[in-house]
Formats: sequence, C-alpha cells, structure tokens
Amino acid sequence: MSEDIPVPRAPEIVDRKSEVARVISGVANADCCSIVGVSNVGKSTLLRALPALCRADSARPNGQSVLVYIDLNLVSQISEQGFYEVILRDLLRTVEEDSDSAHELALALREAYRTVVAQDNPFLVPLAFENSLDAYLSHCKGRLVLLFDEFDEALAELDARVLVRLRALKDRYWSRLCYVTATDRPLAELRDDRRVGEFCELFAPHTVFLLPLARGDACLLAQQRLAHSSAPATANDVEFVLDCAGGHPALLQATCRAVDKAKQVTGWRATEGNYERLREQLSGDPQIRLECAKLWTDLSAPEQEALLQLVAGQDTIANLNILVEKGLVFVSGATRRVFSDLFAGFVSRQNLVRHRAQSGVRVDVESGEAWVDGKLVPTLTESEYKLLLLLYGNLDKICDKYRIVESVWGEAYLDEVDDARIEKLVSRLRQKIEPSPDEPKYLLTVRGRGYKLAQP
Repeated sequence: MSEDIPVPRAPEIVDRKSEVARVISGVANADCCSIVGVSNVGKSTLLRALPALCRADSARPNGQSVLVYIDLNLVSQISEQGFYEVILRDLLRTVEEDSDSAHELALALREAYRTVVAQDNPFLVPLAFENSLDAYLSHCKGRLVLLFDEFDEALAELDARVLVRLRALKDRYWSRLCYVTATDRPLAELRDDRRVGEFCELFAPHTVFLLPLARGDACLLAQQRLAHSSAPATANDVEFVLDCAGGHPALLQATCRAVDKAKQVTGWRATEGNYERLREQLSGDPQIRLECAKLWTDLSAPEQEALLQLVAGQDTIANLNILVEKGLVFVSGATRRVFSDLFAGFVSRQNLVRHRAQSGVRVDVESGEAWVDGKLVPTLTESEYKLLLLLYGNLDKICDKYRIVESVWGEAYLDEVDDARIEKLVSRLRQKIEPSPDEPKYLLTVRGRGYKLAQP
C-alpha cells in the first residue's frame, strides 16, 4: 500500500502562470485579449480570478486597472438591451463596492442603467451605455477592463452594430478601455461577418489558448479533491486519476469522485486489478459521459474526424495541428495520443457507433445499446449488460471467473457465485448476441481459463 500523500494548501486557482502572465501583460498594455479553450477547461475560473490576480501584480503602468467580471450566461436575452444591461449591472456593482468611488459616479451609472432597462426609446439605449462609460472614465483614473465570460453566443447572435460600437469605443478611449473574452473557439471562427471582423481584429494578436492543466498542476488539483475523500488518498490514487482524466479539470474532478466512491465499498484494496476494473466503470459514469460529450460536440466535423482517425491508428491525419493547439492531442516525437484515456475511449465508441453496419459486436456505452453485425440486439438484462460491457472493454482478452463475478455481482459474492451460475449467464447472453448460439463465434469459452469476446 502506498504512503498517504500530503494534503496541500488549496489555492484560489490552480496555477496557470504562463496564461495568467500573458493576459495580465496584455491588460497592462491596454490590449484586448481572447481566452480560448475547450468546454470546462477552466476559462471561467481564470476569468473570475483575474481581478484579484491583477491587483496583486506589481506592474501597473498608467495607473491601476479595474477589471469587471461579466457573466454573459446571466443575460436575460441576447439583444443590444440585454447585453448592455448585464454590463452596467456589474459595472455599477463594482463601483458601489469601491469606497473610493465618487457618489456622483454611482448616481450617473444608476441613471444609465434605468434608461437601458426601461427601453422607452431604442435610440437612448446605446447612448445611455456610452454615457455610462464616459462618466466612469471621467471620474476614475487608470484603465477599465471588461471581462466577457461565455462570450460565444453573444458574438454569434448580437446585432453587428453592437460589436461595431464596442470597437468604436475602444478606438475612442484606446489606452483607457480594453476587453477580455472567453470562448470555446477563436473569435474569427464564431462569426464570419466583415463588420464584426473589425471587432475580432482587436484580439487577433493576443489570443491565449487555455490547454488542459500541465501534469504538475493537474496533480495539485487531484490532491486537493482527493483530500476530501472518505479514506486517505494515496500516490497511486493520484496517478490513476491523472492517467484517466489528463489535465481536464472537470473530468479530473469526476474521476476523483469515482475513486472516493470505490473506496467506500467494503473490502476495497488499491491493487492494479481493482484500478483496472474501476477504469472500466468510469466510461459509464453520467458526469464523465456528459463532460466527454461536451468536448465532442464543441468540435467541428473535421476535428471530430481527425480524432476518429487518430484513435483508429491512421498515419496521416488532417487537422491534427488544431487538436494539438487546443491541447486535446499530445505529440512527442512519433507518438501521438489523446490527452485523456477517458476521452480517447469516448472517441473510440463514437467511431464504433458510426460503423454499426460492420461485422462484430458493438456497444454504445452512451445509450446502453448493443449491435451485432449491424443489427440491434434484444434488450439486455442488467447482468447481461454488465457481462457484455466487461468483455467488450477487453476485446480478445480472457476474463476469468473472479473478474466476471466482481464486475457483474460484486466483490462480496466471490465465494457465492459458482461456475454453473456464470455459465447460465453466458448462455443467456449468447442467445441474444450470437447468430448461432450453439456454435458461437463472438462470445467464446477458453476452457479452464474463462471467456472472451472475439473480434471478427
């Protein structure tokens, strides 16, 4: 048994020194910055932490910058009025929390906010927004930095005039005003519009790609999450989590929860076999499936195809550089691999689902359905499905009696389930997946050793 790992002091944000430094440097120079990263990789966490991180930074030329975090998920509707309303709401909150701000400024911002939400005259809405920025920059020294989180939908759907106006305001105030956006994809890919292109040009030289956490930072986050487990976390636990989830924060935390849940099972022992069985179970975890699905659906069709080619072992792959740039694929010499074992497994299953018509047994873990030679098999019982899932996760490998009992019935039944009961379960499964159950060609018996699911 490995020694317990020390519990580190939890910081407010897992260290991303390079990315944070680039954004803070851009803000210090009044440059607009675009933070780009795949779903749940930590863009919102970084953006929320930026105000405090920027205040702690010693380099503040041209006065102190004031960073205002704006969560565009809270926009009541994607419209000019809704966009300005959420900006003014957060700007007013920032001013009211600052004891040094003038009372007159707060009054001016409240008046602008009332004008925007009233919507008596559409012409007055953008005018009130511009007046609020005039009032703020007239009263306050330094730079105003608007941090737009979840900016994807706003960029894609706002009237082009709103984005043109943001560009014009930047041009007017230049060193006094800048924007930082967080999106899943580069801004220029989200909207192909000449007028909006001028707004996107502000960010092109300062795009920061937020990749999955580096090994050291991922290890720190895993230690923090496992420190709250029901049993002391071990170094083996941490290594297992990192191998499964890579540095994707949401996948990593879901894996930590699965490890904690496994440790609550009576008789859990941190052995290689137990970790392998836990790895097989993770693909069916609802939260892990959800995170993998988010990553998958955020990719373009060419990017999805590139991943499918990679897991299929193809040599020449188009669009691979884009996946490397996003941190979804690591390249080291001649080795190319998906950043996470869990996501690689998800991609493999997508490949199988796309080729259901091929011969052999196919299982879609996301839907719980199975096909044989392109035909949907009858509904499986829970025990039959657990057995099939075990064998499918170990194609062409022998699974012995003990592994089958642990996966289907649980470790506590090792001494209670006899060979006859296993044989009956195998027979029932053969009736549903074999074209000729008396002459099986997929679910094979390896005499004296166990069973295996063979590829055609």
